[in-house]
Amino acid sequence: MRLLIVLLLSLGMATELGSSISVRTPNDIEKKLDYEFSIKIEDTNEKIRYLLKRDWERELGEKYIDDVFKFSHQAYDNFYYGVDYVDKESKNIFYTTYNIGVTSNGFKIGVSVKEEVKLFSLGYSKKLKQDDLEYNVGFSLKTDLDENNIVNLKSEIKKWLSEKVNVFALYKHEYYNKKEDFQFKVGIGVKL
Repeated sequence: MRLLIVLLLSLGMATELGSSISVRTPNDIEKKLDYEFSIKIEDTNEKIRYLLKRDWERELGEKYIDDVFKFSHQAYDNFYYGVDYVDKESKNIFYTTYNIGVTSNGFKIGVSVKEEVKLFSLGYSKKLKQDDLEYNVGFSLKTDLDENNIVNLKSEIKKWLSEKVNVFALYKHEYYNKKEDFQFKVGIGVKL
């Protein structure tokens, strides 16, 4: 059994404040219920993008705290720089990358540095909107073509029920070398 409650609030033009609660029966019936509580603030503006997210969860009796911070600034015409910090205790995924490169029409190409290792960086993100449907898609790859590989996939669809209320489905998948983290959430969004 799984209970999922998601709250998504939009502040200003693009900044969104979101929260979700998830409770599920553990695979081991002798353990307490598993849970996940998360809170995030995200801005997908074209020039400045950021994501701050914290998850508190218990899985099979073990408690974890996951933190994600991503920042990217498009300076000048097509030049960007930024940083990604990911610390997911629950999946044993931890890294920080410093990123620079060029961007155009949703595509990014550049270099990232992780613990003095240089990584080729490639990404794409796009927001499409038609009538009351909005679709956001994103993909990024950072690799040294050897042992360091980071792949992120994100897809979100929103159906706007009114000017301020939407129903959404979110899919995220992250691969870090041979480890992975998968999320799927369905919820209601409210724009302030």
